[in-house]
Amino acid sequence: MPETLITTAAPAAPPRASSIRPPRPASRSRVVGENLTLLYEGGRNRALYRVVDGCVVLSQLLNDGRRQITDVLGPGRLFGFTIDGRNIATAETLSIARIEPLGDADLNATNPAVASELKTTLHRMQIHATLLGRKTASEKVASALVELSRLFNRTGRNGAARLSFHLHLTRADLADWLGLTVETVSRCLNRFKREGLIDFSHPKTMRVLDPERLEATAGFTRQQTGETTRP
Repeated sequence: MPETLITTAAPAAPPRASSIRPPRPASRSRVVGENLTLLYEGGRNRALYRVVDGCVVLSQLLNDGRRQITDVLGPGRLFGFTIDGRNIATAETLSIARIEPLGDADLNATNPAVASELKTTLHRMQIHATLLGRKTASEKVASALVELSRLFNRTGRNGAARLSFHLHLTRADLADWLGLTVETVSRCLNRFKREGLIDFSHPKTMRVLDPERLEATAGFTRQQTGETTRP
């Protein structure tokens, strides 16, 4: 099994010094398919990558095969961070995605944008730890919908944002992200639909009908809602 499925084009006979050149512009980005494993947990990797478009999830596996999704990445987010040169998580696409390689991770270590992303990642991990440890099932599912609506919200023809988004995660993905069973996730979604918080005519198309009530159900305070940054 390969350690990474992301490869980038290079000259036929590149000089060794080319490995320390600054990252090239976004023209090197490539489109990858849906449900593709880009990086494997524990695999060797020296590059960072940016999600230009699409949805990528990071996950870790327990010894018995259970999966924990640790983060959901949308446009602008980075992945490929390592410890001792090995991936800390598996990266998988949940949609067709455009991925941009940023070059050697060591060379990016002092990049202000990368430092900012690390702070964002740490903040998100802390929020997710609180969600897993303290929130109820309803609060977890509502929190996920609020977060996903911010990541993947569609824009109308007139440029105005609509409160609808493509739900890239399956019910099983949501369960793996939130530490719930698939049945519990489905019950919460159906209840939110009955209560008029959301609507969906297709499992992958979600509309938020009452954002304020959904945020309240998620357990967000007004201050938290205002401070939550879109990754």
